Amino acid sequence: MAKSKAEKPPKIEREQNLPKKRKKLYIVGGSVVFLLLVIIAMVPMQGSERYGVCKVFLELNELYPREIKYLNVEDWDPVKIHFRKVDPFGVESVNLIECYFKRDSAGNMLYELAKVDINGKARVYEAEKPEVIEKFNKGISAILLNMPDLTLPNFSLDDITKYQEVE
Repeated sequence: MAKSKAEKPPKIEREQNLPKKRKKLYIVGGSVVFLLLVIIAMVPMQGSERYGVCKVFLELNELYPREIKYLNVEDWDPVKIHFRKVDPFGVESVNLIECYFKRDSAGNMLYELAKVDINGKARVYEAEKPEVIEKFNKGISAILLNMPDLTLPNFSLDDITKYQEVE
């Protein structure tokens, strides 16, 4: 018996519109991904809680600052904050504070300060003394409950000519 060739059924309208629908789906999906990337790029970067603790220590122990402007933050171990301060006499200076944190027996970093180094000089500032740090550590739980603004500055210290333009 010879099989008769069956005629192909006519193309359904859905199959003809499938490439158009797929193209629309790609355009919509690509637009959503692009919109999400734009939104993510516009959100400022946030630092860690350790950055917040170091920032509060700096603000509490800097003597009579008229203004503190954060220039750069290295949020690792130790937390390093480059900042520009203006004192009550109008003198501007760029400084560095390094906050070292205690570790537990497993080697994980805690939120308590172990040591603070201001400007890396041989001179020991009042804020670097162990008794000042221990006194500050007693209030860290309050700092963690009421965290300051953790927005990282978007100023880079790579180009030294940018120091002139800092407001």
